[in-house]
Order: sequence, then C-alpha cells, then structure tokens
Amino acid sequence: MAEVGGGKAHLGRVLVVDDDVAIRRVCARVLNAEGWTVVLADNGRAAIAELEAAPTPFDCVLSDVNMPELDGFGLVRALRERDDDLPVLLMTGDPSLHGAVKAIDQGAISYITKPFDHDILASAVARAARVHGVQRMRRRAESYARELYGETIPNRAALEGRFGNAIQQSWMAFQPIVEISTHSVYAYEALLRTEEESLRRPDIFIATGERLDRIQQIGRTVRAAVATAIPDAPSNALIFVNVHGLELSDEELYSTETALAKHSKRVVLEITERTSIDPAVGSARVAMLRRLGYRIAVDDLGAGYAALGALASLEPEIVKLDMSLIRDLDRHSNKRRIVSAISSMCRELGSRVIAEGVETEAERTACIDAGIDLLQGYLFAKPGKGFASVAL
Repeated sequence: MAEVGGGKAHLGRVLVVDDDVAIRRVCARVLNAEGWTVVLADNGRAAIAELEAAPTPFDCVLSDVNMPELDGFGLVRALRERDDDLPVLLMTGDPSLHGAVKAIDQGAISYITKPFDHDILASAVARAARVHGVQRMRRRAESYARELYGETIPNRAALEGRFGNAIQQSWMAFQPIVEISTHSVYAYEALLRTEEESLRRPDIFIATGERLDRIQQIGRTVRAAVATAIPDAPSNALIFVNVHGLELSDEELYSTETALAKHSKRVVLEITERTSIDPAVGSARVAMLRRLGYRIAVDDLGAGYAALGALASLEPEIVKLDMSLIRDLDRHSNKRRIVSAISSMCRELGSRVIAEGVETEAERTACIDAGIDLLQGYLFAKPGKGFASVAL
C-alpha cells in the first residue's frame, strides 16, 4: 500500500481501492492535485487493513466494484460493521440501475461510472466527504481558507469581516431552463454570486457560511434578492431557488410575510444534498413549504444516490439530474440506459426531470432521446445578470 500526498494536501484523507494500478494512479493524481492525501489499496481486504491501521481517520473511501478477494459491495458491508458514517463511493466500468440500487442498499452514497471525468471525480469525493455532517464541511472550509490565505488562517473576526463584505456585495445570477417541446424558457435558476474577491467562488462562500454558522443568513439574503428580481422575470417562467439543508430549520423560510412568500406560486425550492436531511423532519418541513405554495425539486440526482431516498420521502414535483450523468451522454450507452430508466421512474412518480450541464448538441439530442424535455446548461446560456432570452 502507498500514501500519496504533497505540499497542497490539506483537505483530508481518501482511501482509494482498485486492483487496476492505472486507475489507482489516476485517482491519486487527481485527488492529490485537489488537496487530498490519498492512501492506495489493491483489494477490499487490504483496504480493511489500512483502515484498521490508519493513524488518523479517513474522510472518504473510493472503491472499485469488481475486485478479487473482497469486492466493492463486500467492502461496503464490512465498513458499515465498523463505521456507520464513513462515506463510500463505488466505481464501475459496467454500470446498471440494479447496481446503483444494490450500492445504496449496501450503504454506499454514490456510484461513479468509468471512464470518469477528472472534475466529476474530484467533485464526487468532495461531496462525499461533506455529506455526513457540518463538522466535515467546516474542516473543508478551513482547507479553503488555507488555500486562500496560506497556513495562517484568518481569525474568526477576519473571516466574519470578509463574509460580511461578501454578503453586502452579493448578487444573483440567473440561468435559463428550457422546455424543448414548447421551444420556450420554462424557468430560471437563481445562483449566488459576490464581488468579494476572497469568497468569489460560490462553494467557498457557502463553506465559509457553514464554518461561521451563517448559512441561514446566506439563505435569507438569497431569498430577499430573488424576491426583488422576480417582477423583472418573464411572467410565465418559474424561478428555482437553492435551499441548503441547514435552512430547513430557519423559521423565516416558513413565514407568509416574507417577500419571497408572496411569489411562492412561481418559486421552486431546490433541496440540495450538501447536508443530510432527516427523512421524517424533512418531509414535515417540505409539507409546510408546499402549504405556502412552493414547489419542491430534488437537486443533483446522480451525484449522490442518497437522493433516491428523497424521491420517496419528499415526493418532489421536479428532479434535476446531475451533470455527471449528462456529460458525454451521447457517447456512453450504459449511461444512456441509466438516464432513461431514471427519467421513466421519475415520470411514473409524477416528477418532471431536468438535465443539468448540457453543453453540446449531441448531449441535447441524447437527453431528448432519453425522454427529458427540460434542459439546462451552457449550450443555451451561461448564468448572468438579468433574465436572458434563449433562441431555440
């Protein structure tokens, strides 16, 4: 076994398990470049030994499915006997919906298709490492701070100052979601932006809010800004607003007196997977939001298959497929079968499906062939100020 790190390694530790040495090397290179310390194992039993001997805990396990001695599913079962919380991502070169369901049943939180895009791999590992709790997200926020400021992280007062500036200089970008069958804009997604240079990246902005326990302030800022912008939007377009899991405890979200509540019939609240949501509490809270007139969307289905459970518990009107499923959809037959199956399942459950991250005409055609009529991505428009029209 080997540990791979570098001068930038500060996000945490990832255990990569694969009997293919080339895949292990690729994963190590990609994740180390992102800032992870990577430990390599060539099969499931070796991985268990690494976990038991590790001087410090791992933040995530990334494992192949098909391996000698102990395969990926067996590894997940073994890990769950030792640690209910450690996130595990499974990789496979032969994906199927059955395999995805089996992965969920065994306790994996995501299912990645080989060959994978490097950015998708890095994003999936980052998401897995933070999905199980606020503390893990706060460690990541500190890592972002080191990336920005070096080893001397600003004290809380300095971060509060930067965060306050980011809030004051925040604005909303809007990206259209198009409906192919009607050749029109179906909706616009509101996306948080800021002119504060140190927090210009949205993920760093949000992670800093998590570290400072200021997520609810971000949410209130976003909702107020969206409410101000809605009168300028085309009258027939819905507006999608992201809701962080921690916002579900903010009582203001359920008030009938807020500016956004007055537009609730036009607003779709996207429940993100950034934090785990208690199914019982989440269902009750979502029911309260529906009584106010909001519609509900489950975001990033396919980036973390934990969201499949949300389809049953939250019963969303809309499901958004993560761009990792859509990227190069036209070139991967197995991926097309999965997308078609998920799309069909969502329709049977009464949910409309949106494909995120459509960038090419070929991906557009593949989405349509898979039965998806609502598309979002750079092919149509990048996020920007105001409500862009789209020529279809």
